[in-house]
Amino acid sequence: MSETRPSIGFAASDDVAALAQLRFALYVEQDGEGAEPLGDYHERFERFAERALASDDWRAWVARIDDELVGAMWLHTLHRIPVPGKRAGPIGYLTNVYVVPELRNAGLGAEMLDQITAWCRAEGFSAVIVWPTQRSRPFYGRAGFARLDEPLMIELHPDRPF
Repeated sequence: MSETRPSIGFAASDDVAALAQLRFALYVEQDGEGAEPLGDYHERFERFAERALASDDWRAWVARIDDELVGAMWLHTLHRIPVPGKRAGPIGYLTNVYVVPELRNAGLGAEMLDQITAWCRAEGFSAVIVWPTQRSRPFYGRAGFARLDEPLMIELHPDRPF
């Protein structure tokens, strides 16, 4: 990797394979090796990402140095039912936030998050939500995210290994 400053922008369909690598690295870091062979995961991820990036409901921001992706953040747009007497903008669900370990704690993640929240403001979003890990809570707090009352959830089919 060169010493140049990463550029940040929207992901393109050409980035799908590298996005799969970053997502796989995120889960290897969190859960350890062996959950699924990378090739199998790549196929599933690529099917999802190609459809997602072609839609208007998903956006992925990437950070790159030269031709290498070094960070990614995905935003899913949740459209709201109109509210009488109010403008009910969409809600953004921010997920799959990852910066390669060697570039963490240097402001890249914060810069990416700032660009995403600025884009959401410009697009009229009412809110952006995240489902943070314990380790990432301070990162989001520094960006202005606050903990509200816990949402209610029913687990219908909890995530489980293949």
